[in-house]
Amino acid sequence: MQKNGLGPTLLGLCTALVGFSVMAADDVVIPATAANDRPAPTAAPMPQKYDKVDVINGGADLDEAAAIKRMAPQYKLRVEISGRGGAYQVANRLQLMQRGQPIAEIPDAGPWLLFDVPNGQYTLVGEFAGQQVKRDVTVAGPGTTVHWVLPSNVN
Repeated sequence: MQKNGLGPTLLGLCTALVGFSVMAADDVVIPATAANDRPAPTAAPMPQKYDKVDVINGGADLDEAAAIKRMAPQYKLRVEISGRGGAYQVANRLQLMQRGQPIAEIPDAGPWLLFDVPNGQYTLVGEFAGQQVKRDVTVAGPGTTVHWVLPSNVN
């Protein structure tokens, strides 16, 4: 017993659509290069040893920055360098200091850096266009993320 009178018509329409979609799928030709149209995601740079510290350094392009951000929880000290307007910055040279002594010196550092260091007190010393900028950092617990915004007088 049908209450709305659409039973056979609706069933026939559904059957036709299912048959059509299967038939259409068989007729579709996917070019061999279709899977290669999108570039593969950029992998994060490999850790490099600077003195005794393993460091991930990079992130100048968006894909690499995203890859570094995915790796960030594995590192105790995470640093992002930017200017006042939010644009990423790269230091000509960056030193990670502990107790007044350099423990890592990284050329062309940033805008993202991940340091494999134990908890403790550190100082970041960056050289930007001939100007030196310092930032004290405490690494504690599961780690510390530093959003290092440079003073407006640093280019």
